Amino acid sequence: MSSFANLFAGANFASAIQKFCAQYGWKIADINDKRVILRFNMESGRTQTLYIIKYDTTLEFSVPSALSYIDDNIPDWLSTILLKRNTERKIGFWCLEKIKDEFNFECMHNAEMQLIDVEYFGKVVRALIAECDELEGIIAKILSQ
Repeated sequence: MSSFANLFAGANFASAIQKFCAQYGWKIADINDKRVILRFNMESGRTQTLYIIKYDTTLEFSVPSALSYIDDNIPDWLSTILLKRNTERKIGFWCLEKIKDEFNFECMHNAEMQLIDVEYFGKVVRALIAECDELEGIIAKILSQ
C-alpha cells in the first residue's frame, strides 16, 4: 500500500490536490472536498478542462471533448476511431457521458486513491489532456476535408 493511502481521505482531498498541482505549477480553476477543475491552455490554441471527482476509494479523472451529439446521431466512424485509440492507451480511455440531451465523448481514467502519488497524478493529467487535444485536432482535420 502506498504511503499516500490516506492522502485523499476526508478533508485531505483538497489539500493533497493543491500540493500535487503546486509541484507542477498548475493552477486550480475550482476545488471543493469532492471535485477539482483544472484548465490547460494547449499549444493547439484549445483549452482542455480536466475534472477530478472523489468517490469512496477512487478518483475519477475526466476531460470532456468538444465532440457532442444529440440522441443517436453519433457517427459510427468516430466510435471506431475512439475504440481503436483505447487499445493503444495504458492511461485513459474514451467513453460517452450523457449530459442533459447530449452525448459527450470524454477521455477518462479511474485510479484507486492508494496508488496515487505526485508522479502518477502528473502522468494521468498530462496523458488525458494530451489525448483529448490530439483527438480534437484529428477530428477538426477530418471535418475540414
